[in-house]
Formats: sequence, structure tokens, C-alpha cells
Amino acid sequence: MPARESRIFRTFLIFLYLIFSAIFIYYLYDGWSYYTTDLIERPRIDAHMNLKPGGLRGHGLGMIGTFMMLLLLLYSLRKRTTIFRGVWPINRWLDIHILMGIMGPLLVILHSSFKLNGVVSISFWSMIAVAFSGVLGRYIYAQIPRGIQGNELSLQEVEAMDRELNHTLVEKFKLDEYQIKRLQMIGMRRRETEQSLLRILVAIFFNDLLFFVRRPFLRRRIKRIVKLSGMELKQVQKISRQKVVLNRRLVLWQKIHHIFHNWHIIHKPFAIIMYLIMVIHVTITVLLGYHWLF
Repeated sequence: MPARESRIFRTFLIFLYLIFSAIFIYYLYDGWSYYTTDLIERPRIDAHMNLKPGGLRGHGLGMIGTFMMLLLLLYSLRKRTTIFRGVWPINRWLDIHILMGIMGPLLVILHSSFKLNGVVSISFWSMIAVAFSGVLGRYIYAQIPRGIQGNELSLQEVEAMDRELNHTLVEKFKLDEYQIKRLQMIGMRRRETEQSLLRILVAIFFNDLLFFVRRPFLRRRIKRIVKLSGMELKQVQKISRQKVVLNRRLVLWQKIHHIFHNWHIIHKPFAIIMYLIMVIHVTITVLLGYHWLF
């Protein structure tokens, strides 16, 4: 049941990404000629009254983008309080947090009509830094083993998972210790623990990025080790991948946590600056009498 619910949520999340991406691409394409026009010439274009930051579409996109970025705070509320504790596992809240953190700034970019100056530019670039660091943080977050509910697993629990995979390889596929060790070393890099934090993160990223390209080569190497074929070979390949990921996380346990801690130090100040200037910007806009449909 949890696996089925997870698949449904993942499908729903992909659907939301597609919808928001389609909306962004459409509005970007529709207003491209305006956005690429020199700032001095824009008031002479018919679309100016609609696409300028205070226009019908421009202002509306700004309001929606701002609202989406305010929704980001729900994740912090869920994580630090008991509110919404029974609604969704924490990892699903994080996925929605990332969605809002990507799509909200994209809509605000259209709201600004790519016109950045003064204090607003500080908020804008802080917003970009928050969005970029958020995506990076989500990737680092994924490197920390977690249970179905999104809770971080202990070192002992991860080691138990690795032993369970070994047991499956021995009992179901009749592999010996030497074969299991060879499978485990296929995706491991030497001297990982001696590398800098940045090199470790880059190595993990490119290893994951190139996995699908390397899959046929890895499959052939696994086939030479275990002498299996068909569905059994696919199952062993899947388990081998799981073992490589688990062992990489075991080896880099402390360093990954160190990276995640340092990421928070970067992410939070930009978020505070973004929200502070956003509040000032919205307050001044309201006081000056700018309004949308109401």
C-alpha cells in the first residue's frame, strides 16, 4: 500500500511539474518579443500594459509567484511543529516545497519582465540563489538514507539493509562472498573518503547522471560475474545498484551530513533576504495604490 501511494504521489508531482512548465513556457513564448525589447521602447508596444510588472498579466503572475513562495514556509512549519504531522510523510512535503521553490521564482521572473534594478534586484538574485541551492539541497537530502515516512535512518539500520541485500543474493541467487564483493566494487570509487567535500558531491552527481548511459556496460560486467541471464540478471543488477548506493552512503556517512549542514548555512540567509525584501516590495506596492483585479 505505501509503495502504491508513493507511485500515485510521484505521478501527481510529475503532472504538476508538466502543467506549471507548460504555463511558464507559453507565457515566456507569448511575451518573448516584449521581454527582448529595449526598456526605453517597451511603452510603445501594445502588450506593455498587459506584460509590464504592474500590468494585468505581469501583476497576476507576480501575485501567484509570491503566493507559491509563501507556501514554501509550510515545509518549515511541518518540520518544526506538530501541525500537519499526520498529513503526508516529510519527504512529500519536501517535494512540494521544491516544486513551489522552482515554479514560484519562474513566475516572478515573468512578473519582473526581466527588468531588474535597485533593491528589487537583490531580492531577485537572492530568490535565484534560494531556488538553485534548494535543488542542490534536495539532491544532497536524497543521499541520506530514509525510511518510507521520510525519516532519516540510523547507521545501524542502513547496515542492516545492506546485510539483507547480501542475504538475498546468497539465498535466492546462490552467490558467494567473492562474487558479492566484486558486484559491490563495480560502482565504487577508490579513495572517496580522502576527497574534499566538493569533489565527493561532484563525483556522486556525475555517477548518478551517467548511470543510465553506463547501464549496458555495467550489465555486461555483472553478467560476467554471476553467469545469469533474463529476469534473474535484472534482479541482481537492481540489487547491485542498491548495494553500491548503500555502501557509498555508509562510507561517506559523516561527510554527507557535513555537506548537508553546510548547505543550510548557505540556503537560509538567502531565504531571509528574499522574504524580507519581498515583504518591503509588496508593502510599498500596496501603499502606492497598485492593485490587480480588486
